[in-house]
Amino acid sequence: MARKSSLQFVGVREFKENLTGLLGERREVVVTRRGKPIARIVPVRKGSPEDLLLEIGMILKDAGISKVEGLKALEEAGKTVYG
Repeated sequence: MARKSSLQFVGVREFKENLTGLLGERREVVVTRRGKPIARIVPVRKGSPEDLLLEIGMILKDAGISKVEGLKALEEAGKTVYG
């Protein structure tokens, strides 16, 4: 039985014109220019390390914590955990 590929190739113009729809499909998209791949867009899987890091980043941003402050806190936490 043939399996539907979750990978889709689109040109730059089509990607720009259909961005919302393409992203809404939650499929991997390879953007091409003149038939050559130039970018790869992949959905963030729920529960993946990327998902967790993005959630943490949004929480820190909403709390008004700067990147420098967040990295310093992470470094201090690492020292506490690992010595």
